[in-house]
Amino acid sequence: MKNNNRKDSVWFEIMLVLLACVAGSVDVMSYYRLGNVFTANMTGNTVLLGLSIGQGNVASSLHRLAALAGFFSGALIGAYIVENTKKGWSNYITISLSIETTIIFILVYIWFFEGKVIDDFALYVSIIMAGLAMGIQSATVRHLNIPGIITTFLTGTITSIGMGMVKGIKSGFRKKVKKANPAVPGPKTLEQRIELQAIVFGAYAGTAVFTGWMEFHRPRFLPVLPLMLVISVLLIVIKQPGHPHLQSDDADEE
Repeated sequence: MKNNNRKDSVWFEIMLVLLACVAGSVDVMSYYRLGNVFTANMTGNTVLLGLSIGQGNVASSLHRLAALAGFFSGALIGAYIVENTKKGWSNYITISLSIETTIIFILVYIWFFEGKVIDDFALYVSIIMAGLAMGIQSATVRHLNIPGIITTFLTGTITSIGMGMVKGIKSGFRKKVKKANPAVPGPKTLEQRIELQAIVFGAYAGTAVFTGWMEFHRPRFLPVLPLMLVISVLLIVIKQPGHPHLQSDDADEE
């Protein structure tokens, strides 16, 4: 049973990594194509909003306000869906990710046919929809309650890595950690938790670098990247034999 639990944990961790890649790619493309707006990282977006207001740049301010509104609305929608379940992975979370995938599909359609130069109406629609998708993802992952793992921004993840390393030096990296959400497969030791946090950080940063490179060298098909990534997440959920992420604690104990 331990091998099965570990297998479930690996697939679950791959999903988290892929979701971080989605956020990294959407954030970079939003910054380049939507007037220097972040649609996943609201800390950076808020700072840019403050700068644009201070500079008296009305257009940029409205773009960043649209991103904030989209993200907040997405967080509300995501929370409304996933909070129907108390713990663990459920059909509600799969539904939430399906809605995110649909939004990204529409976004990709707009970006693919509009190209880098987007008219005002399509620009605002793109900003709001990108924010919606990232807000939904953020609320969904947050509901899973995995310590130190948020796939849409990295400040908390970096802080958790630092705190975990200090704790590991003091008490041992192989010390077992208590799961905040026992119904969700995940790291069992402090070492595994730090490793997962570092991989999520690397996935976000690596995808951002790759997206930035593609934006300047192969921009035509770049919008398809986040769609392929988020579809991969859904395929893992749907195609995994026995849907391990939908199993209860009782099923694991058997």
